[in-house]
Amino acid sequence: MPYEIQHRTLFNGWINTWSYAEADGLMQPETFATANEAKAALDEFFEDLEEEVAAGQMAPHNRDEFRVEYVHQTGESQ
Repeated sequence: MPYEIQHRTLFNGWINTWSYAEADGLMQPETFATANEAKAALDEFFEDLEEEVAAGQMAPHNRDEFRVEYVHQTGESQ
């Protein structure tokens, strides 16, 4: 059961903006096996973000702009 971290965007609503690079450099949307793994990744993101904000390198983000959601697979009943 894949889960993703979604970011609320102004024009597209809730979307997965998280990605990783394959060995060939191709970017792929990142998903997680469990909701807990996704939540842990989001927690780590905010810990890192806090350091960047403190260093003046990034603007703060509101945690309410992010959520962990189950990704329905093609052909899966809801």
